[in-house]
Amino acid sequence: MTNRTGRPRILALAVALLLVICGCTISESSTDGGKVTLTFWQYYSGTQLTWLKSRVAAFEKDNPDVEINLVQVVGSQQDQKLLASVATGKTPDLFINNIVVDYPTLVGGKAMLDLTPYWNDYADKGQFPESAVWKTDGRVHNLMSYTNLLGMYYNEDILKQYGIEPPTTLDALGKAMAKVEAGGRYKGLALSGAPTVEGAWLFAPQLLGQGVDYCNWAGSQDKVSTAYERLGEWAGKGYIPKAAATWDQNAAWQQFMTGKYAFAFNGNWQLGNVKEASFEYGTERFPAPPGGESQVYPGGEGFAIGSKSEHPDLAWKFLEQAVLSPEGGKSVYTTAGSIPVRADVADAQEIKDDEFVQPFVAAAQDSANWPNNPNTANMQTSLGKAVSAVISGQDTASEGAKKATDDIAAARKKGGGDC
Repeated sequence: MTNRTGRPRILALAVALLLVICGCTISESSTDGGKVTLTFWQYYSGTQLTWLKSRVAAFEKDNPDVEINLVQVVGSQQDQKLLASVATGKTPDLFINNIVVDYPTLVGGKAMLDLTPYWNDYADKGQFPESAVWKTDGRVHNLMSYTNLLGMYYNEDILKQYGIEPPTTLDALGKAMAKVEAGGRYKGLALSGAPTVEGAWLFAPQLLGQGVDYCNWAGSQDKVSTAYERLGEWAGKGYIPKAAATWDQNAAWQQFMTGKYAFAFNGNWQLGNVKEASFEYGTERFPAPPGGESQVYPGGEGFAIGSKSEHPDLAWKFLEQAVLSPEGGKSVYTTAGSIPVRADVADAQEIKDDEFVQPFVAAAQDSANWPNNPNTANMQTSLGKAVSAVISGQDTASEGAKKATDDIAAARKKGGGDC
């Protein structure tokens, strides 16, 4: 007779050892004297962590029989830890995740509970845009209560000097930068053109508003070529400096804050920093491409319930009361500066009164959908590399467009071909 029990036991011990080594031993959901403890894995810091702690405190005050155990994890290690927890049958009750990089992996690894029954019964689901509800095969697994998005900042002092109105289209932006460049005193646009996901994130909106994304990229070559030609023209004429080919978003922001640039593409997370500017400033939505509209990809975290949670109903109650509620949306804006996606919160007077945040709020209600492919990060990197090469002058516009098309297709195929 063959003993078949040894290998599973060894595997279970190995996975348990992995959890201990990587520092992710799970504090089990427990009931102690009538109080239930929910474990919540998160990697926040700064104002985001302050916000989450405040929501936990409010929830625990309203639900004295529940305690939320916030466990700090390293974001880059969380996927591995979550997949290991699935193998042991003891996932955290709640966790946040990077919607672009983590979601496909975690759904494929069955780390996320199917939230469809909860979502279908949720009275306020109509307040949330489609892009806030992450689905696979029609089933809901991940929800966003806030987002971080790109927009355009401008130096109002420079624009007034040259009689320029804040541009709302890419064509108008090009004309405005030509006028600034001709003046010889200032530069046109500070943006991240790094050969990474950041460079891709900054370039993608030039096509999203025309209906072109990673999923239909290969069939949209005319529009892709035009976008790269525009990028090459802007770089060639000095509207975008060659150094931008290596700038991340922070480096690009530092350049804008010198007062030497008329425009900057950056995110709502800079709204607090821009108050330190030595010049008058303003914000607009990302300029719309020819014949299209302004549209950007959403950033931010999704909230999920662990697939092996022992208390999924309580975990959902926390999401509903602390995260998805109007109070959750308002507080993430006031505390962390993130943009709430709930329509009724976006209409709140305190947000309406902030003229600088309004372009980002509008963008949040009409953001694009990310591809559902495990290799999405590499698809983005492929685009970022091609963008960087054109800005630096290493590649021509046509070479950049071809490399982006070929490499995005290869990355998508490697991820299984889905989108």
